[in-house]
Amino acid sequence: MLATDNSALTIAEYLASNHVTVESVVDRIASIPVLPGWSELPADQFPGASQVLVCTGATASGFTPNAVLTHGRLSDAVNPEELLDCAFTDSRRLPDWCDIETSRVPYGHLQSAFIRGTFVIDDWILDATTRYVLSVAMDDIHLTQLTVTTLASRDEDLEMDVTVINLGLTALCSR
Repeated sequence: MLATDNSALTIAEYLASNHVTVESVVDRIASIPVLPGWSELPADQFPGASQVLVCTGATASGFTPNAVLTHGRLSDAVNPEELLDCAFTDSRRLPDWCDIETSRVPYGHLQSAFIRGTFVIDDWILDATTRYVLSVAMDDIHLTQLTVTTLASRDEDLEMDVTVINLGLTALCSR
């Protein structure tokens, strides 16, 4: 049997190829802090999201910085290493993606993948951080994704906010 390169798949493609579905969980098992200057939008307006933040005060060139948190229960077991290997592909398929940082270091005591980079959409050069966290307890497997997107030209202004929002996900690790 030939080994397949799962790292070429996105998370969604990997789950689909293994017949695993994700049931959105919006009960704040996972959450991120709402910082001064950021507003929380109704998550039900964004399919699959459990929390959405925007920083309207930092809107520039028609783009508003945002943070989107999704959290879901997987319908079946997966190979955690294979699943998280796919995490980088999600970002790398964005237009003109350029890696700045990647990591597979655990997040707290949970398996995790983190990627930061830039990509281009229309006239915007965007900077995005995405962290995937996999929580496995008995037969209950949860996948959390946090993506924070800003204009690359505003990175210096929002660097601390992006860091605090990413670190604010640590509440997930204490449960």
